[in-house]
Amino acid sequence: MPARITAGIRDRGRDLDRSTAVLAFAATLIVTLAFTWSDGTPTEDDPLDVAPVASSGVVTIQDPVDNIYLDQSFPVPPIAEPTPPPQAPIPRSRPVQLLIPKLDVHRAVEAVGVTRSGVMQLPSNSWNAGWYKGSPTPGAPGDAVIEGHAGYPGQPMIFGRLVNLRPGDRIIVVLADNTRQLFLVESMRRIPIGTAPAGMAEPYGLPRLTLITCTGSFDQDSYSYSQRLVLNARYAGRV
Repeated sequence: MPARITAGIRDRGRDLDRSTAVLAFAATLIVTLAFTWSDGTPTEDDPLDVAPVASSGVVTIQDPVDNIYLDQSFPVPPIAEPTPPPQAPIPRSRPVQLLIPKLDVHRAVEAVGVTRSGVMQLPSNSWNAGWYKGSPTPGAPGDAVIEGHAGYPGQPMIFGRLVNLRPGDRIIVVLADNTRQLFLVESMRRIPIGTAPAGMAEPYGLPRLTLITCTGSFDQDSYSYSQRLVLNARYAGRV
């Protein structure tokens, strides 16, 4: 996804205009909206299943900072390539559970949309994860996006220890059909509020997973953080 996107985003030719517009709308929306979400008190706006177009028209995407693992100056172990899984049907069931063995995370996943003001909804249960239903099903082509609360200083919640994950750590998403989709941590970045990594929520390309939470300094007055933590994981097949 380019460094600057508009509400219209890409053209791919007359024959693909309609389908491309639908896919591009979903991708642009999540890039525009995901990072307006804060880890504070949920808003009271009524949810909509279909996201409105952002009124600002243009969103500037800044280049993200370097990988956190490189920032911390410790060796990054190579991730062994798994045996390619046999070709399987594209999953259609929605995610229902998120498992992160290293962090002892075993929580339900709720499908979330956006509010009338264009902000990504929070899960109704603050301890659950929220899968953005405008993004692909985990394991399907494209970038599945799951958000979660970091919690507050001294009170970590579901993604409060996400920063402790390392390359190669396992993340498992359980779908409603009881299949388990395995992802391996690849990178982690801190980015300013209002920015997004390239390719987030795109409905095409290799299957991958993005986890989002809050990080940085905490404002006691607004109950919000100064940055977003974005973890990227690659698909490693079913388990």
